[in-house]
Amino acid sequence: MALASVVASVFILFIGRIIVISGDSMRPTLADGDIVVTEKLSGIWHQPEPGEIYGFTCAAAEGILIKRVVALPGDQIAIVSGTLSVNGLVQQESYINGIMGPWTNLEPLLVPTDRYFLMGDNRDHSLDSRDPAIGSVPRVQMQGRVVWRLWPLSEFGPVTARQEGREHSEGL
Repeated sequence: MALASVVASVFILFIGRIIVISGDSMRPTLADGDIVVTEKLSGIWHQPEPGEIYGFTCAAAEGILIKRVVALPGDQIAIVSGTLSVNGLVQQESYINGIMGPWTNLEPLLVPTDRYFLMGDNRDHSLDSRDPAIGSVPRVQMQGRVVWRLWPLSEFGPVTARQEGREHSEGL
């Protein structure tokens, strides 16, 4: 039993975490109840890239939030009539679900040095960088990249940066 605790502690501190998704902010890519693995090691040699899904902490929410990186440090981001553009280029986001809710428009802003702009795939139901309470996320608050889905077993396997979401009903 003690060995299992040590192994779990080492995994959480240095390698990654197992996280149960709570809520539908990443639907259709990840759904409420999905179990995913995040890894920290690539943070040593790999900077987050657009499309990758990360877990992060912030003062505005408890626990770890899971969102998709949409802009990097130094990028200029804007949302006009629900369309996201980064550095003046409209982003093709086939994985998103829904409209932008209260953030249909976002004035152009520059992502500060060592910060990232993250958004949920279910844009109408996501607490993310568009909300001033969260804003752009400092690199040090990013807890790991989502790399693997453990549950549901029917979708067991790697989670890729540009992964399409699963089929879902409109009522979610």
